[in-house]
Amino acid sequence: MGMSFQRFRVRLDVLACTMIIAAGCAQISAPSGGPKDEMPPVPIRVDPPSESINLRPKRLTMEFDEFVVLRNANQQLVVSPPLASKPEWRVRGKAVELALDPEGFEVNRTYVFAFGGAIVDLHESNPATDLKWAFSTGPVLDTMRIQGHVMDRMTRSGKADLRVMLFQTPVTWDSIWAGRRPDALGQTDAMGNYSIGYLGSKDFVGVALADENGNYRWDDGEYIALDTSRFAAGDTSLYWLGDDTKEAKPPRRIASCRLDSTGMARILATAPADVAERWKVLLGGTSQPIPFEREGDSVIVWCEACRTAPVEEIQMVWDWEIDSDTAQVRPFLSSIGNSHTPLTTPPLRSAPQSSREWKFDRAIFVDEPDSIRVFQDSLSIDGAFFSASETGASTRTLTLDLKEDFASDYTVICLPGALRFQGQTVDQDTVFFRWKTYEANYFGALDLSLTDVPGPGWVRIGEDRIRVEGDTSLAFEQRLPGALTLGYEWDVNGDSIWQGVVPRDLQSAEPYFYPVEQPVIRSNWLIEWDWSLKIKGTAE
Repeated sequence: MGMSFQRFRVRLDVLACTMIIAAGCAQISAPSGGPKDEMPPVPIRVDPPSESINLRPKRLTMEFDEFVVLRNANQQLVVSPPLASKPEWRVRGKAVELALDPEGFEVNRTYVFAFGGAIVDLHESNPATDLKWAFSTGPVLDTMRIQGHVMDRMTRSGKADLRVMLFQTPVTWDSIWAGRRPDALGQTDAMGNYSIGYLGSKDFVGVALADENGNYRWDDGEYIALDTSRFAAGDTSLYWLGDDTKEAKPPRRIASCRLDSTGMARILATAPADVAERWKVLLGGTSQPIPFEREGDSVIVWCEACRTAPVEEIQMVWDWEIDSDTAQVRPFLSSIGNSHTPLTTPPLRSAPQSSREWKFDRAIFVDEPDSIRVFQDSLSIDGAFFSASETGASTRTLTLDLKEDFASDYTVICLPGALRFQGQTVDQDTVFFRWKTYEANYFGALDLSLTDVPGPGWVRIGEDRIRVEGDTSLAFEQRLPGALTLGYEWDVNGDSIWQGVVPRDLQSAEPYFYPVEQPVIRSNWLIEWDWSLKIKGTAE
């Protein structure tokens, strides 16, 4: 790199992350004045008492420390095992009563009533939290328990306020995703811990989710931790990694399509990043493929034949794997100028590069390369190569290939006639591009020693992503001063994809490690950074 560095060494051992691979509704206004009540209602009397045995109750009465109302009571209540008929609810001031059918209970069974968010206080709708009532129709009450911890895969912190749902096996995951009611319920506390009791000697599978709509099922977009392995009640202690899930994809349709006088159409059409798509234009009932460029949800297409055709006869066709959509174009009325400013440009100051790009709002062509001049420190230089649209393909990007030096000022002058923009009828005005490169000693470097790597994965440093198979050392040169963003993506299942949770595919989240402190680059310094990814609980 041609630099002499001072040395700065850091030793960092991190505990990275712990995991297993393993009824009505009332709306009543709150009174004005005074601080907002954020405390949930607390039961002060339960009759019959919870944990009773040899019981076939006709009624349950719960009295609270404040006035309460019901909220989606029948939807929120989960009884395990399920009852043949729903109980009847009644609210009397501070008391809630449930009328029950004593003949509906099985012999020698433990029943658990989990109330979810069914009972809320009168004024602020704060729900009674983790409210359960248990009893046995026989002489023995099930007392086994499952406890665990839910940790966010990115932050490694415990995830609070998740609804933990256990399903007794045998059970199919399809029925769980379809909305099967859980057999046992819990909730994570502020540290991400949960504990679910009154369980028999049974096997379960489970999920923990941010049940935002309170329907006891996972919906697209809700946060979820997923454990597909079967576990038994007793001394089981579970550790799950949670992650956000993606919202449901909207139907692929062309939302809007506007055409300007140059034959360029701007289309709004949402699609996943990896979709295999094609675009065609329909003119007078005849279709022909057209070049296009996608940028997020927007698509730019070019069609010379559209410049002269009546707009009412032009339709755009979007084809993908199994379907297609067609939209009538509408005219785009804004005027087209003769001078174009780039929409995106390279940084005004950076490390030396070998390539730079400028993106415009329409297709660009290099008509006269000899009319483009490149200057380094006010001196004209040769060896620069410009590229843009070519025959059969159009792009909005102008690319410069040039090997740059440190500590230099660069200027590009594009004389009239050098560049041509789609639909342009006269030469563009003179266009200038300017930038600088830093001095060599402005940069620092990082030597990273990675130890106790739990398995194959990727080292992330800023936008760079490097695959490693185990303990290794990596060198990063020409780094700008400042804090780096260092992380490690563990490819747990070895499929070369760092996966988030995909519930319907029974895919659990894969973890992300990051150091407690991030390395900081200093000009003309070499930072030697030791990072241990040792997982908590493993042998020394």
